[in-house]
Amino acid sequence: YLHTNSTTHTFLFGALAELVDNSKDADAKNLDIYTCKDPYLRGGFYLAFLDDGCGMHYGKFCRIEINE
Repeated sequence: YLHTNSTTHTFLFGALAELVDNSKDADAKNLDIYTCKDPYLRGGFYLAFLDDGCGMHYGKFCRIEINE
């Protein structure tokens, strides 16, 4: 569980909109949303979001607080 900058979504489409908004915030010009089959997962697939945004700087990533 990421403690910093986390948001809880009770509405599925709100969570999906947050992921799309994250791509926009990263100055992504392209965003692909697709499903991938994976027989090892319950349900057999996952939803993937792939963008060409600038992402997060490694130093900032290392400062994220993770609570388990």
